[in-house]
Amino acid sequence: MSNIIFITSLVTFILAARWPGFLPPMLDPDEAQFIAGAIKLLKDPVFWRAVDAGSSGPLNVYPLTLPAFFGFRIEYASSRILGLIMIIAAIVCLYYALSTLYNKSLSRLAIVPVVTTVALMKESGYVHYTSEHFSIAILSVALLIVCKYYTGNSSNPNHLIFALGFILGLTPFAKMQSVPIAFSIACIFLHILWLKSRGRGQFIRSLAAFFLGGMLFSALVILYLTIFSIYDAFWTSYIQQNLLIYSTHGLGGNLTQVSFLAKINIFINMLINVKDTQILFLLTAIALIVGIPFLIIKRFSLSPHQDNSNTFCFVYYSLFILAASSYSIIKPGNGFPHYLLFLIIPSGFLLGVFIGELAKVLQGAKLNRSNLKLSLLTGVVFITVASSFLQFTITIISDNFHLDNRRRFAKNYLSPIAKTILKYASPGESMAVWGLEPELYVDTGVVQATRDSVPLWQILPGSLQEYFLKRYADDLINSNARLFVDAVAPRMTGIKDRKTHGHEVFPEIARVIKENYRLVDEVQGVRIYLKK
Repeated sequence: MSNIIFITSLVTFILAARWPGFLPPMLDPDEAQFIAGAIKLLKDPVFWRAVDAGSSGPLNVYPLTLPAFFGFRIEYASSRILGLIMIIAAIVCLYYALSTLYNKSLSRLAIVPVVTTVALMKESGYVHYTSEHFSIAILSVALLIVCKYYTGNSSNPNHLIFALGFILGLTPFAKMQSVPIAFSIACIFLHILWLKSRGRGQFIRSLAAFFLGGMLFSALVILYLTIFSIYDAFWTSYIQQNLLIYSTHGLGGNLTQVSFLAKINIFINMLINVKDTQILFLLTAIALIVGIPFLIIKRFSLSPHQDNSNTFCFVYYSLFILAASSYSIIKPGNGFPHYLLFLIIPSGFLLGVFIGELAKVLQGAKLNRSNLKLSLLTGVVFITVASSFLQFTITIISDNFHLDNRRRFAKNYLSPIAKTILKYASPGESMAVWGLEPELYVDTGVVQATRDSVPLWQILPGSLQEYFLKRYADDLINSNARLFVDAVAPRMTGIKDRKTHGHEVFPEIARVIKENYRLVDEVQGVRIYLKK
């Protein structure tokens, strides 16, 4: 009952604090891309044939279709609510993972900074539905399973092992960037499996269950690709393009290599400058620099009969997960704040392990002053609670853009461009947008005609540009789209220069438009073409 009350309070607090963030229009092109893709999947549910979300896989997009099955519109608010539900689920898993290893009171205390951080987020990069949300949720479930397995009996529950493998096997099809984190959890589990196995036979059976679980979803995807004959699209646009993104500096297949040190500098700048997570990451840094070394030194100073901790290995495990999460953020070399979401649960886990192990180490230590142990633990508790209170106070006294503009956001505002589009097409019909303006699909309800709602790889130079241009032209012809919108214009937020990036610059696209469409309107530099 106490767990239910605690979790209910946690969820209520987060929802009460975060609801203003549901109201604004597009906060990031990624969320509009995902929403537009979800709308298209309701008409054609085959991912990579109907929809391509770039560096995100199908598991980031399919969940956004859920509101439609309950009679709700797929839009910004519904996607942000789903994203927040995923983060809340991750926090609940974090709590149960820690309470599996340590007592409930310490576990509840440990997640307070995480809860406060998530509840008080205002940064648009954190508030919108991001490509990290689904991965964070399933990785947190995997972490919980690892902790449950570690503390369980040695009867070798292969169904739990199989489930863990299956969950970790999902990560490549949500976001490739999360794979290093999944790999770290898999390595930790294999180490635990080796420690807990009673013999070689048991270890091999458990290992087989884990790898079968891990390969199951990949096998299903291969079957799916074969049935729908979309293996080429999957391999080229998802595997090859992802490898280009994460092996070079940022997006667009830029082959100019940036040193890993420079990427670390970008990462550190994000940690310092993104305000919503500054306090949580500062606490994590203190634990890393002061707390963890103290624990390790103190642990090795204890005699065997004083050492009452059988969970100290999780100090090293938490460091490994944090390092893998940091690597996932650093490797692409992009300064996108939403990447830092990958650090929130690992930071909370490290803080929880630190507090739990500190209590155990102090309990086993022989200190000359009887109140010193209590003072140390009380100090850690005070810093944890005070930092969360400080963050809460700062948030209360500062402006909240989403809350201050709630009445304006609550209105169903349509831009002049969206209004003009709706003069020529109705919601449910199809159109193709050239440029980085996927919000035009969401705002109008007109369905994307091509699988790329954001034709980034078609516009920017790269080794696969020719492939993507041909695919876009083929999709446009096959879709028989009612409208073609060239949104490369000076007033747009994305690509603006018509002379270098307008559709007429690319012969494959220009030919299709000239033969099949006629210019009927122009609004704020955005050209609207109607099917002949």
